[in-house]
Amino acid sequence: MEYLRIEADDKERWNRVWDLYEKSFPVAERRKINDHLRACADERFFPLSIWEGQQLIGLMFFWEWDTYRYLEHLAVNPEIRGHGYGSQLLRYLCDSEHTIILEIDPLDDELSVRRLQFYERSGYTLTPFRFVHLPYRIDGQEQELLILSYPKMISKDQHKDFLKFVNEVVIQYCEGYTPES
Repeated sequence: MEYLRIEADDKERWNRVWDLYEKSFPVAERRKINDHLRACADERFFPLSIWEGQQLIGLMFFWEWDTYRYLEHLAVNPEIRGHGYGSQLLRYLCDSEHTIILEIDPLDDELSVRRLQFYERSGYTLTPFRFVHLPYRIDGQEQELLILSYPKMISKDQHKDFLKFVNEVVIQYCEGYTPES
């Protein structure tokens, strides 16, 4: 598999990846295109597309700073789900010295429980910490999420580092962000 940074000037690949992004996540959980393009210019943001030849396998958008990686979005092409690609993408992400942090929806339906089980099979640990994700869009709602980490459970201080990064850096690439005076 080939992991490529998504470049907007590669129109064919960009359009296919953006289509997967839009189909894989609810409106409230994704950026508008201009906000995403601004994020792509941040050296801490890694918007990767994954390919086998001309077939789009999936996408993985993550942030990297200090000793952390924050997996913001992960999606596998629905035509090939269930063939182990998601696990391969997670192995790629974890192949570093970084502590990996990601969030999932609360466990209120079968899909959310299966998602947790998928991450746990990949070595992630559900933490006791919660996270209220600010909306990516002006008309979106805050969403309380569960935090998972890899290779071990993060500490309270690591959780604080994560919250600080999201609330000071990631938020800059959400619709309507204006720096406080």
